[in-house]
Amino acid sequence: MNFNKKYDAIVIGAGPAGSAFAYYASRAGLSVLLVEKQREVAHTVLCAEGVSSELLKLLGNESFTRNFIATYVYGGILTHNGKRIVEVSLSEPGGAILERKIFDRYLAERAVLAGSDIAVNTKFVGAERKGDEVEVQLITGERKVQLLTPLLVGADGPASKVAKTLGIFDPYDKNDDFFAYQVYAYCDGIKDNYLYFGIGEHIAPLGYAWIFPKGGGFANVGVGIPGKRENLDKYLNNFLEKHCESFKILGITHGVVPTGFHKRRIFDDNVLILGDAARLADPLTGGGIANAYISGMTAAKAAEKAKKEKDFSKRVLKTYYRELRKWILHDYMVTLFAKLFYHSLSSEELEEFMNSIRDAIGKMEITPPINPLSMLMKIVKKDPMFLLRFGRKGIYAAKESLREFI
Repeated sequence: MNFNKKYDAIVIGAGPAGSAFAYYASRAGLSVLLVEKQREVAHTVLCAEGVSSELLKLLGNESFTRNFIATYVYGGILTHNGKRIVEVSLSEPGGAILERKIFDRYLAERAVLAGSDIAVNTKFVGAERKGDEVEVQLITGERKVQLLTPLLVGADGPASKVAKTLGIFDPYDKNDDFFAYQVYAYCDGIKDNYLYFGIGEHIAPLGYAWIFPKGGGFANVGVGIPGKRENLDKYLNNFLEKHCESFKILGITHGVVPTGFHKRRIFDDNVLILGDAARLADPLTGGGIANAYISGMTAAKAAEKAKKEKDFSKRVLKTYYRELRKWILHDYMVTLFAKLFYHSLSSEELEEFMNSIRDAIGKMEITPPINPLSMLMKIVKKDPMFLLRFGRKGIYAAKESLREFI
């Protein structure tokens, strides 16, 4: 790192969003400083570690042979209060479970090889606008550093200090958050290439629990519940007891999974907010790796445009938001609808809904990607009254989804 150098962009946070931005921006000719507060990249990570094949393809063919892939996914099992509802088998991998620490290091290494500088064990202290630039204040070791840059990129997680310091939005408005409790465990009896999901008031009220196998019986196991911090460990143990003949916990972590990007401004003059800092996690599942990576990629494109035009105002940087929406908006709105529909059901209605799915689908083999519409048609064909029973809830969820975007 060179603290006497003038950088085109300073990125706070070396997770998937920050490292993706640094990589693409450096390739486009921008000088980039990537700042990470931890003493090494990915020292502590809260993540279920599942990604789709689409993200792996976006990373390039090399990603399919890298050692950050623990297992490929060939199926999944959904349970409701411990009772099996659906089992899906895939004819080809639908995604993968990552070794997230190795994955994050890979992305940071790629950024460095593309030309980015990196400063670890370096904290973002604050920022102040200075004309058409931003003065970024850092502490590295015992040394205080002040750097001027035309672009500050906040990829600093759910409690984004960048967003708060520069008044982009209040990161502590947590109305859309999941609270997650996660363990690394040995789970005897699980299939290595199948994902396990559990829902229901006794497992994860309004949220879900998961087991994402990583090979040899070891797995990433967790529970995420919107707006609820209490008893997460009890819900998780209950879920494990229903799916593992025996289990042993090797590690524990917990934290916040932020959603709700569509309610917030994620760009301004000289500032872009990415990944979890921009609250880009999926509103239904809380998955955030793919959206974080895409936010870094699309933000770098906006930064390249800003440098060419010598204009880092929000007039130019708003192209980041436009491009990001093209990539993620459709899937985001579908899952927002699904979340609102799920949350609108009473316990009795959810029981009935799950029974209808079990009777119509039960066990099936499909070719990825999974198409929700085709699965809905299978349910309706088996149970013609399904839409009549749940159509009102669907209309409510659709209206609420649109209202949130207006």
